Amino acid sequence: MTLKRLYFNILCGHRIMIITILCLLGLWLCQPVKAQNPVTVKGEKFYIDHADNLRHNQMEMPDVQIAKGNVRFRYKGMTLRCDSAYFNEKDKWFKAFGLVHMTRPGGVTLDCRRMHYDGFAQMIHVRKNVVVREPGRSLRCDSLDYNMASKVANYFGGRGTLVYNGNTIVADQGDYNTDTHDANFFGNVVIRTPKYRINTPEAHGNTATGLVHVVGKSVIRTSKGEVVHTNDGTYNSKTDYMELNGRSTITSPRQDVEGDNIIYNSATGDAEGHGSVKIVDKVNHRIITGDNVFYNEKTGHSEGHGNVKIVDNVKQRTITGRDLTYNSNTHEGTGEGNVYYIDHKSKHAFQGDYLHYTDSAAIAFGGNPGPVAKEFSKGDTLFVHADTISMKGFHMNTPRMYREIYGVNNVRAFRTDIQAVCGFLVFNTKDSCMTMYDYPIVWSGNRQLVGDSIKAYLNDSTIRDALVYGNAFSIETLPDKKHYNQISSKMMHAYFTDGALRRVDAWGNVEVIFYHTDKDSTLIGHDYTETDTLRMFISPERKLKKIWMSKANGVISPMTQIPSDKLTLPHFELFDDVRPKDKDDIFRRAARKTSATVRNAQVALPPRQHVE
Repeated sequence: MTLKRLYFNILCGHRIMIITILCLLGLWLCQPVKAQNPVTVKGEKFYIDHADNLRHNQMEMPDVQIAKGNVRFRYKGMTLRCDSAYFNEKDKWFKAFGLVHMTRPGGVTLDCRRMHYDGFAQMIHVRKNVVVREPGRSLRCDSLDYNMASKVANYFGGRGTLVYNGNTIVADQGDYNTDTHDANFFGNVVIRTPKYRINTPEAHGNTATGLVHVVGKSVIRTSKGEVVHTNDGTYNSKTDYMELNGRSTITSPRQDVEGDNIIYNSATGDAEGHGSVKIVDKVNHRIITGDNVFYNEKTGHSEGHGNVKIVDNVKQRTITGRDLTYNSNTHEGTGEGNVYYIDHKSKHAFQGDYLHYTDSAAIAFGGNPGPVAKEFSKGDTLFVHADTISMKGFHMNTPRMYREIYGVNNVRAFRTDIQAVCGFLVFNTKDSCMTMYDYPIVWSGNRQLVGDSIKAYLNDSTIRDALVYGNAFSIETLPDKKHYNQISSKMMHAYFTDGALRRVDAWGNVEVIFYHTDKDSTLIGHDYTETDTLRMFISPERKLKKIWMSKANGVISPMTQIPSDKLTLPHFELFDDVRPKDKDDIFRRAARKTSATVRNAQVALPPRQHVE
């Protein structure tokens, strides 16, 4: 902020001006005025140099001496000229009328039409066309009073104008306490300097503490284009502390700030806002809103609490949560309390109770129901839930940029065309490959795949390929829900077109159960085959188109003569109850194996990621 010297300079100037006025008017305070004739009163330091007429009528005006016509007198280096003057030694008062002109050494002058000093009331009154001048400073007002008991000087009765060193203060009324150093301005106060313009109904300050308080609908404009709107603002020029209360705004070429309470310190760089805060960073094209927002322009640290939202238009991402932090120097951010991070440019999102992110990585964990990752595509959205979800970017801000998303423990994923559960998941956006470990299960349509590890390659809206490594088992549920096409092998590669299975390659201890159908899809035969290598082609109508095997042993049976032990292959298990039904069902915990599950892993698990 650039306001830090404004009020201090203004109030210091006003203080000097008021003190000057008080020095001029206080010359009568030490002793009463005496004047009996236009000669020196011996033994006194008060001199009447000239008066066209000097008289005293005790009957007409008791104890009052009247001087008229070109009155001129001196006191301790001060001279005063006026058209007429009244002196009352007994009641300790003095009045001057007409064109009153006072001078003192140093070039200080006072002009007015009436002046009154009241010794008993300890008051000095100056009235009409009041002008006080000294080199570089001047004050114009209609009326000026000084109370010697309370040490308060007050000008009023019309617009008063204080000018000093090219700065101007205009107000209907102003007062200053020479003892406490408190100053107040009232009535359409306008403060103009080469760098600032302030409009406020009311201003209060203290020249000793440097504290200034503006009240009412106030506007502060700077030469740098900053505009402050507030109804209640306090500023300390010594500590650079500013506080704006009530709904206030600060707009500038770099940023806009809005809130019910705004606090800023330009010396430390600390800024904070409370109550529906909105900060618009015009340089970085970032918007922060929240109940309470804190920011330090030197360290780059910002944090928000209570319904916080950060919109980054450059990086095209939005973060919301109960509590958020971000550092623009380190590009690190954290979130807590239902945090939602969405990257519109990279087309992914995270949601969880805890989030830590940089420009190239993110991790989400904790909370109830737990963290979620979303990967957007043209046709569908992939939803992934796990106990911990993290993301890492590679070759950021280049055409080769891609991301890897990791799910650790109790992983469940849902997309319209594919669903999966596993213990550990890696999704790579470079080739849209989803790799699953630790008892993975994948469903696509009416087909279930299990294995030691599975790789599924996705298009924008459908699954493209699935590779199963170790203990591969494919189960296709037929329309009658009672019979199943099955393939068991060490490894398997399934090819899909428009989401439908078109080809299956299997090798290593291959076992196959396949049901033949007629034209209306009625089951007409059962095929059991054992081979080492299998290649099966399937028509769009889900019928066996052709099959190739290196060497096979098999039996074809009519539907009425299927051996009971050949209805399912060994280790056959359906996990329909485990399958995620929709994007909200990914939070449900379900076991990926039963007491009947027998699976000696042929593929080792990957090393677990270390999560800070």
